[in-house]
This record gives sequence, structure tokens and C-alpha cells, in this order.
Amino acid sequence: MRRLIPGLLLFLSTGLGVQEGSGQESPGDWVFSSLPQADLWFHGMALVDPIGPGPNPLYDPAYPSEMRKTKAAAGVSTTVLDNRSGYFRGAFQRDPAFEVLHFLPLYFPQAGRVEVLSALKVLAGTAEGIPRAPSVNTAFGLAAVGSVLTTRGQRTVLGEFVAALEEEWAVFYQHHWRERAAAQDQILASLQECWRVGYLPALTPFLDGTGMSGGLIALVPAIGTEGRIFGGSPQNPADNVLVLSAPSSAEEGREAVFSMLRELSFPAVRRVMDRVGGVTGDRKEAENLASRASIRSGALILERYRPEDLWAYQQFFLSQAPRSAPAGDAAEAVFREVFPLATAFETALREEIFSTKRYGGVG
Repeated sequence: MRRLIPGLLLFLSTGLGVQEGSGQESPGDWVFSSLPQADLWFHGMALVDPIGPGPNPLYDPAYPSEMRKTKAAAGVSTTVLDNRSGYFRGAFQRDPAFEVLHFLPLYFPQAGRVEVLSALKVLAGTAEGIPRAPSVNTAFGLAAVGSVLTTRGQRTVLGEFVAALEEEWAVFYQHHWRERAAAQDQILASLQECWRVGYLPALTPFLDGTGMSGGLIALVPAIGTEGRIFGGSPQNPADNVLVLSAPSSAEEGREAVFSMLRELSFPAVRRVMDRVGGVTGDRKEAENLASRASIRSGALILERYRPEDLWAYQQFFLSQAPRSAPAGDAAEAVFREVFPLATAFETALREEIFSTKRYGGVG
């Protein structure tokens, strides 16, 4: 999903809170991390609404069944989240404002699990307006979510969902998260080193040129091919936030970088779509075009800065189609066939990604 909620778009466009705590501009770098608050939140959303409002699933389609098996193996019976999943799904799908929940952890990148849930409970208990944040780390996120979920009914549902997540953490998820933490730390360390040595030197010109030189990348098990991006403050190129699918092994670390390039491409793709068009206004058509164009954009970036990875990138995204890429020059033809772009759109995209000075925004 790469569409801003109207209320949140208005909030972000005012700059309220975006620059709070962002500090001075700094060169920064991308840090790969595993965050319990993001993992728990997206775990809950994946169990409740795994498809989401767009044409492509927002979460790993296999995740809900895998979690049911994991719970059964751990001797955990159904939780409140399981029992109320139909209720939450119906509420989220009936009201477009709840689409903000598919992005929510990105607005609290410096806050811990207890901080985030506590802030959301404060919002749920506030009938109208945006309440005082319980901590500096939750001020922006609380205001961002509160600017979208404005009615008593919406906030009541939010409070109920938060309560279900707290119970989910207590009876199941904290043990599950800690059980996999050591292996995940090893994957993160390997991926960080792979990024520092193999990719950062080559991609620095692109990252600096787009104003996305650094930030936080949360690797989340529930996320599938559809990641999330939040561009942070325009004055700070190092406060960006990405959410990507968590690799299951260190050998899959390169695929996380490929997904990262795709996510970093969405802001430029949106600008090209606004300028060039290419869709009739249908949301599904627009999001499918954005998805194809962002994949093609990542290939263009590698073609210029790290061509030795281009075939592997094409193979990775073709396998999601699912298709396989032939060896050699034939791979390019198959890649273009599966992810087609009009010539004028591709030309505009190439110009955009290699000339833009700042992305920004949420995707």
C-alpha cells in the first residue's frame, strides 16, 4: 500500500511534529534492526487483516497459518486477538481511516513497546483532540495517529485492539520473540556488515542524491513483499524509517537490500505518476503501476551503481511473480515483460531517480 490517508497527509504537510527531535542534518547510515514493538504490532495486523485495502497483500500470506501452528506447538490456546479477529477485521475494513494502522510503528521509531501502547491507550481514552503525549518519543506518533482517528468510535476500537495486543504479548508473543532473538541478532549483524562493505560504498551517490542517506530499517517477520517507508523530516536525510520482511537466514540478506531499493523508489514513483500519469484514476490500477515501477526503479539503480547484482535482483522479484529468470541477456526481456512500463513512463522514472534531491513522505 503506497497511499496516504487524507487526514494524515494534511497533518504531515503542515510539518507538525516531523521536525521535533530530528536534530541537525547529519550524514547517517542505515541501521538494520529487530524491534519488538513493530514485530508485535504487525503480527496483530497480519492476523486480523492480512490483505489490507490495496490490490496486493500487505503481509506474508503464509504468516497467519504459521502462527497458528506455532501457538499450537507452544500449547497456547486461542488468544483474545484470535477470538476477536473477525470483529477487528470488519471494523478496519469498513472505515478507511484505519488504514493508518498498517503504518503505525513507523511513526514511533524511537519508542519502546510499552511506550507505544501506553500512548495509544491515552489516545483511545481521549474523546476528541490530540492529548498530551506521555513521552517525547511518542509525541509525533500520537499526533499523527490522532489526526486520523478522530472520533470516539474509532478510538474505542483502537483501544480494544491495543488491549488485545497486550494480552497477545503476555500469553504468547513475548516468549516467541525472545526465542528467535539470538538467531535474528546474528542475521542482523551479518546483514549490517554486508551492507557496510558491499552496498553502501556503491549506493552512496544514489542515497545522498535522494536525501535518504540513512535511517532505521525494521525487519519484521509478518511483512511480505509489501514493505513500508516513512521519509521523516526534509531537513534530516538520516531519520527515515523502512519496514521490510525479515530474512530467515543470513544468506537471504541480499534480498533485504533488494527490497530496500524497491521501497526507497516509491516516493520518486509517486512523483512520476503525478507528473506523467499512466492510470485512469482506478486505485487498483494505480497501485499496480506503482508496484511495477518501484521494482523497475530498483533495477535501474543497480544497473548504474552495482550491475553485478542486477540479475539476482531480477530473479528475486520474478520469483515473487512467480516466474524464473533465464541466465544472461534473456533475463532482462522476461523482467520487462512481467513488470511492464510505458516507454515515456520509464524515461521519466529514470530522469527522476537520478536527478531528485529529496524524497520524503510515507509509502
